Amino acid sequence: MSAVPGRREDFGVALICALPLEVDAVTLAFDEIWEEDQLPFENALNDHNSYTLGRLGKHNVVLLLLPEMGKISAASATASLRTSFSGIKLAILCGICGGVPNPSTDDEMLLGDVIISKSLIQYDLGRQYDGRFARKDTVEDNLGRPSKEIRSLIAGFTTRLKRNNLQRRIAEILDQVQRKAVEEGCWAKYSRPAPDQDVLFESSYLHRHRDKPACGCDDSHACETSQHASCEEIKCDLRRQQPRRRLEVQAANSHGHGAKPQCRIFTGRVGSGDTVMKSADHRDQVASEHGIIAFEMEGAGVWDEVPCIIVKAVCDYADSHKNKRWQDFAAATAASAATAVLEKISSAGTAEALMSVIIVPYEENAEFVGRADILKRVKQLFGHEDVQSSTSRRTRVALNGIGGVGKTQIALAYSHWFKKEFPDASVFWVHASSIERFRLAYTRIAHECQIPRRDDPDVDVLKLVKNWLEDGQRRRWLLVIDNADDTEVFFPPTNKKTDVATANQPSQTDTVVGHYIPECSHGSVLITTRNRQVGVKMTRGKPPIQVVEMTDGEANELLGSLLEGIDFTAEEASLLSSRLEHLPLALAQAASFILENSSTISEYVKLLDQSDFSLVDRLSEHFETVGRDSETPHALTTTWLISFVQIERQQPLTGDVLSVISLLDRQTIPRAIVREYCYARLLERKVELAITEALGTLQAFSFITKASDDSYNMHRLVQLITHKRMMDRGVMDHFSGDAVSAVDNVFPFGKHENRELCEKYLPHALAVLNCAGDGPEAPQARKQAALSKEVGSYLKYRGRYKDAGRYLTRSYEIRKAVFGPEHPDTIHAQQSLAQIYRKQGRSGEAAEIYQHILKHHRKLFDEESPTILTDKYNLAFAYFDLGRLAEAEELCSSALEGSKKSFGEEHYSTLDCMSLLARIFMHQNRPEEALGYFILDFEISKKLGGLGEQGTLTAMHNLASIYFRLGRLDEAEELTKECVEIGKRVLGQNHVQILGSLKLLADVYYNKHWYKQAVELDEFVLEARRNSLGNSHFKTLNIMESLAGTWKHLGRTEEAIGLMKECAEGRQHTLGPDHPHTIFSLEALEEWEDELAEATRLEDDGSRDDGASGRSSPRGPGEDSESDSGSSRSVSMAGSTGMRGSQHAGASSLNGSEDDDSESDSGVRLGEDT
Repeated sequence: MSAVPGRREDFGVALICALPLEVDAVTLAFDEIWEEDQLPFENALNDHNSYTLGRLGKHNVVLLLLPEMGKISAASATASLRTSFSGIKLAILCGICGGVPNPSTDDEMLLGDVIISKSLIQYDLGRQYDGRFARKDTVEDNLGRPSKEIRSLIAGFTTRLKRNNLQRRIAEILDQVQRKAVEEGCWAKYSRPAPDQDVLFESSYLHRHRDKPACGCDDSHACETSQHASCEEIKCDLRRQQPRRRLEVQAANSHGHGAKPQCRIFTGRVGSGDTVMKSADHRDQVASEHGIIAFEMEGAGVWDEVPCIIVKAVCDYADSHKNKRWQDFAAATAASAATAVLEKISSAGTAEALMSVIIVPYEENAEFVGRADILKRVKQLFGHEDVQSSTSRRTRVALNGIGGVGKTQIALAYSHWFKKEFPDASVFWVHASSIERFRLAYTRIAHECQIPRRDDPDVDVLKLVKNWLEDGQRRRWLLVIDNADDTEVFFPPTNKKTDVATANQPSQTDTVVGHYIPECSHGSVLITTRNRQVGVKMTRGKPPIQVVEMTDGEANELLGSLLEGIDFTAEEASLLSSRLEHLPLALAQAASFILENSSTISEYVKLLDQSDFSLVDRLSEHFETVGRDSETPHALTTTWLISFVQIERQQPLTGDVLSVISLLDRQTIPRAIVREYCYARLLERKVELAITEALGTLQAFSFITKASDDSYNMHRLVQLITHKRMMDRGVMDHFSGDAVSAVDNVFPFGKHENRELCEKYLPHALAVLNCAGDGPEAPQARKQAALSKEVGSYLKYRGRYKDAGRYLTRSYEIRKAVFGPEHPDTIHAQQSLAQIYRKQGRSGEAAEIYQHILKHHRKLFDEESPTILTDKYNLAFAYFDLGRLAEAEELCSSALEGSKKSFGEEHYSTLDCMSLLARIFMHQNRPEEALGYFILDFEISKKLGGLGEQGTLTAMHNLASIYFRLGRLDEAEELTKECVEIGKRVLGQNHVQILGSLKLLADVYYNKHWYKQAVELDEFVLEARRNSLGNSHFKTLNIMESLAGTWKHLGRTEEAIGLMKECAEGRQHTLGPDHPHTIFSLEALEEWEDELAEATRLEDDGSRDDGASGRSSPRGPGEDSESDSGSSRSVSMAGSTGMRGSQHAGASSLNGSEDDDSESDSGVRLGEDT
């Protein structure tokens, strides 16, 4: 016998029953019952409940019999219970209930099985509309989540091991209860009915008369008499019962010596209603809609009054076939189960834990996967992993990352782990998206913890809760501050000055909540924030834990959890994950769509791939998921838009910077472009600070990340959603114009010296031009035309002629629409377009443009003006390309004479004319005249600039080239070597011009039959051009052709074919299939492949001719050194080996650059594209 409790406060557990038969069963389980005369206390004033007080194990228990069934009676009686017994921390609603026969597709519930509630729902609380009933579904209407303090208690019962242990213990206690019943003379009352007494009829089979047509029974209605009759009395057809696998096993065991049947435990959602559920069809409908496993009537009344577990046993199937045969046995089983549950509380040492408070608004997320490294890091920082150590332990830790990356889910998982690890601890959850929500959360903590003076209007609840949590008498606690994104919620603005008008207003410190976050050794504060700056401030300068996108493995595991039962491959999962940037919220959103629409991952990916906006639309759809606040948007796009709006409100310039840089390429966004944009908005002295703040804020929200010291990367989905928002707000054109202007201001002229800068800015120039409109009314149309010209010029330098033509055409069209066809800027753009036409092999179109320009300029200038001289020179070059050599000579000679007259013989424009005229002479088979001009060009260039000047090196290369063409190989070799040596010192070994001279030297070696040296130089030039110009540049392709020819000549046929194939494919892509170079490469490749196939056949036949046959190298339409109209390696005819680069049908590139940029759009120097 234990001591009788001396106070009502000594009772911590209440057992509540609705029926006397339930109380009778519970009293059989009591270890001890105290009579009223043994107790030194009575009920509190106005408490009319009838109690039985006793002991179950180590628990002092109050057994309450409700005066009536139903939730109203339960609520009233429980309120009185709390008045008399204020120490009650747990109530167990114990008794009988109606069960759902098949709570899941692979499980069966039988009569006598035990139900333990995870949550409770009032399924009949709602609103009746015409033709339908709508259950209330708001925070105020619902009973909320599973009971606050009990969640950790019942979590264990969902595991197979603990559930089996509990089932065995229930069977043992039930056996004790039954023995005690025998002692009291009522054994039969609590014995288990036979398996054949457990009858489940088909849901559509109504319990009604079938042989009394006058009683009013029909297929959908039962009369009053039949409702009170048993199935035997009205002769229900047992053939309409449903087969039950578990019953078949029990029946088989009952005929032999099988194990005694045991109850099974089911945990889940219980439905609570005001009436008894007596319809199988209604039961199935409600159960399916709300995931209910059982029905009862009192839980809703008890639930909100005291922490509650419903522990009941199934006595019927909540259908019309009611009977009382199983009620007493079920009541005894429920009493045994309640006793076993209380034992678990005691043995686990969690009785004290019931004094703790758990305020977490979300149930544990069963789909949560991965993030083990982050959870471990949080444990380490808090010291929760090693509770004995306090070294370097933090009291505050922040999780920082972009919206939708899973910060809240990690905090939720940590909260549930913390509660299980420290059962006596409390967990609190504060939504911090606004000051109002922060205050509301603190108010709830005050009421749940019953903090004194919580209702006093003169007491600041924020300060009250903070002081209460910091009290040294408190036990360990964890406080989660979720969605702490807005700096102004926690900290007063630092950039506002106090003036007379605001001097008497409340302090800004009083209107923020940052200083109400508790700080003490027994508490831990876990913060989730999208804003890194907030995280750093709230943790007293400690760096937050960065939450990044999931790994591919984690993302695939998450999809497997979310799409349970749907077959998909790892490749499909990886593809979807990569499309959604491995963001957990986006993956959950995708899974919701797939499930709701009975779709597949492949079909969903196709929807995303329709367009960028299709992707944004999918991510804008609302969906339901565990662990997201009802007031926090569930759609990923809406989640980010909240941050966008916050940034724009607090830092307008930062919002504009985000809009502008979203129009750039999202990789390696240069700080210089941001600087150019900000210069147009701010005073110069404020720019650098503004840039630092803007980029810092965008990094803080994880919208961009640092790629290098002066560049940044933008999240792909952030870019797309920003685009969509600009379009929705009608500001896309405005920001596109700003972006074009900023990029144009930094984009340099596309020549060799600027190639690194051009390459750096090119992706961003292409991106902004792609976003911008291209009409004359487009914002910043002039800037757009200028940027298109610069991009086209650089692409021409890179040998990307097709792309260059597109942008140069765009520049011309815009300028023509904005300025008119005869404006100087339009003419300038037209000249650039003609130049690219020549590169594309469209010299006829180029000539037409030059003719038009010359005709127009003759109306404005005299014949000897620099402009007319330039036009003549350009047109002469186009004629030269077309083989119209007489017309080319006439125009070039005229330009030469005019240049001599205007500038003198010793002028670069004059030298350009000499160089072109020399080329014309070469193609007219007038080599001596050509040589004279090349020598003169070289001598004057030396005089004007010295040997180290780039123009002189060009002239030196040209002279060496003509020596080579004339077969004067020793002179060509000597002069080329000198050109290379000087050029290496002046320009560097890998300069494009020096590589051209090395290429010429390789040609000389080849024609001297020094093949090893030729191959070495060619291979060096090829590698250098691959690195500096790229594989698709025409100069790289030309050296491929030359080297392939040499390999072919040396018998390395298979290597030669491979390289020529790469050359042909590159030319098809860069120059187009109809360009002469492309055609030549394809013809040579076909001939070589046929030749190799024939040689292989002859070898197989044993009749191979070891002699040379066919071409040893390609025969090109051009001469040697990679002219823009011919690029052959060598000109060996079938069966003979000629001088490499000795025949041409088009213009040679004797100026050393191999790129005939000799057309001019200015009169400064005719061969210079300015």
